Amino acid sequence: MKTKQIITGIQFLLISASLTLTFPAHALKKWVDEHGNVHYGDRVPPQYLKKEHETLNEEGIVIRKAKARKSDEQIAEEERQREAKKEADKQRLIAQRKQALRDRVLLDTFTTERDLEIARDARIEAIDSQISLAKTLINKDEQKLQDVKDRIKSIEAGGREAPENLHKEVVAVSRQLENNYAFIEDKNNERQSTLDKFKEDVKRFRELKSGTRPGSL
Repeated sequence: MKTKQIITGIQFLLISASLTLTFPAHALKKWVDEHGNVHYGDRVPPQYLKKEHETLNEEGIVIRKAKARKSDEQIAEEERQREAKKEADKQRLIAQRKQALRDRVLLDTFTTERDLEIARDARIEAIDSQISLAKTLINKDEQKLQDVKDRIKSIEAGGREAPENLHKEVVAVSRQLENNYAFIEDKNNERQSTLDKFKEDVKRFRELKSGTRPGSL
């Protein structure tokens, strides 16, 4: 186990006295080597300059303390943390501004919760109408696709080759069906997100009207 050298008051005075023979007392430096041993001298060896060291006056009082220099990795990490905090603060400020704008719109647009419910129901009704129309088109396209396939099957059953335009129609109608199914999926997602948004709006509207904020007592 490595032990740290302990310098007593008498030892320090002896060292200090001997050092004054060659350099001014105010230049006395103190440092610790890699083994934990304390050293004094007129200058800190180069290999210890990056480590913590002290300057003492003629009375042995520390008058200046040099902190250990940070490594390139430590400096880079601190810079990364500063940038991350700066970005987090920026995003927090943006979120606060967006919330303030949303609050103002809520209060300026709606007078009561009932107004919010009416707006929500109107939006949901519009989405449901679009979904209903898409389902109607899907039913028609599915019937049309089946009819075209039956025609091709009938022609081929008679030993003839079905016209190219019928095969192209199968592709076109199938693509249209895929588009309508995707449209319905998107609208169902929009419907749910609309319900969720209005639910949050109602909650926030109540808080604004009552003068409370999330987390307040």
